[in-house]
Amino acid sequence: MHPLARSLVAVTLVVTALASMPAQSAQLSDWTGGATPALVLRDLDGREVRLDAYRGRTVIVNFWATWCAPCVAEMPSIMLLREKYAKQGLEVIGVNLQENVARIRPFLAQHDIDFTVVRDHDGSARATWGVSVYPSSFVIGPDQKVAFVVVGEADWSGPPIEPRIRSILLP
Repeated sequence: MHPLARSLVAVTLVVTALASMPAQSAQLSDWTGGATPALVLRDLDGREVRLDAYRGRTVIVNFWATWCAPCVAEMPSIMLLREKYAKQGLEVIGVNLQENVARIRPFLAQHDIDFTVVRDHDGSARATWGVSVYPSSFVIGPDQKVAFVVVGEADWSGPPIEPRIRSILLP
């Protein structure tokens, strides 16, 4: 067999093997980072949004970007969870990484996303919260303490996440 053909066969086998592997699931863990970091950013209309203004409610702080396929994939389940538990005080703050409003607005409209979105225009919130993987989410309890962290794409509408959210909302 010609060396080029052999290389193509090898590449095809590797690609096929990788494509058949299950997607990496999200890692759910308890928060070990100490006090809840501050979050004060501007929404797409320039209004200041402060996490501490949400005291008494449970908040999902979701770090995401429009170019992040796993972020996009998990958003429908975040929206469903928010709709399901809105009357119990569940809120979502989407923290977009360094993208401009002209890129974010059409994305939100296209995907019917209506939760609060703020811009981390310089990456400082990402650094403060220790985010290195997108998406990364922090579930903040009514007491403003981080209850748990979800790193990577997750299904927010089922186990193990929804029962944990429910236990925070309905203690």
